[in-house]
Amino acid sequence: MPYALRNEYGDIVALTATPNFEGDQPVVLSDPDVLSFMISNIPGNEDQRHFNELLVEDLKQIRIVEDLIDLLTAKGVILFSELPDAAQRKILGKKSLRDEMNLSNDILVDSVIFL
Repeated sequence: MPYALRNEYGDIVALTATPNFEGDQPVVLSDPDVLSFMISNIPGNEDQRHFNELLVEDLKQIRIVEDLIDLLTAKGVILFSELPDAAQRKILGKKSLRDEMNLSNDILVDSVIFL
C-alpha cells in the first residue's frame, strides 16, 4: 500500500512505498487525491494537463453519483431494479472493480516522488 505525505493544506506532496516520514498516511491508488498528484507530475503540455485535471474531477463527481444512488436505494426512495439494465450492469461492474482494486492494492513505488 502506498503512503502519502501531505502539506498543511492537505495536498499530497509525496508518495512512497513505505512510511518514511511522520504523518505519512496509507492511501489507495484509486483515491482522486493520489490520481491528481500523479497527473500533476506528468510532464506534458498545458492542454494535456488541463484535460487530465478534468478527468480527475470527473472521477470525483462519478463517485458522488454512485454514493447518491446507494443512498437513495438504502432509503427506499428508488429501487436498484428500477434503473435501466445497462445502468445496473455498469454500476455493479464498477463496484466489483473497485472492490478488486481495494483488495489488491499492492502496486507500490520504490522511490519517493516530490513536487
